[in-house]
Amino acid sequence: MREKKIALFNRNGELMERFVTQAEAIKFCVDNKICNAGWVTRSLKTGEKFYYPQERKSTIYNGYQGAGWYVKLDSI
Repeated sequence: MREKKIALFNRNGELMERFVTQAEAIKFCVDNKICNAGWVTRSLKTGEKFYYPQERKSTIYNGYQGAGWYVKLDSI
């Protein structure tokens, strides 16, 4: 059994999903219109929430619904 390594959280900090790879996390987020691929990578690197660049709310979401969501490495 593969261990889950990346966790997706909603804007309230609730765990929504876990993934084994970054590619899986990206596919899930794009397919479910949460954010684009760049935001998954950026959130993992910097800890920023999707569409909150440097903790300021962005006005451009391009149809994605996950403003304030984020991903981070899972401790489990």
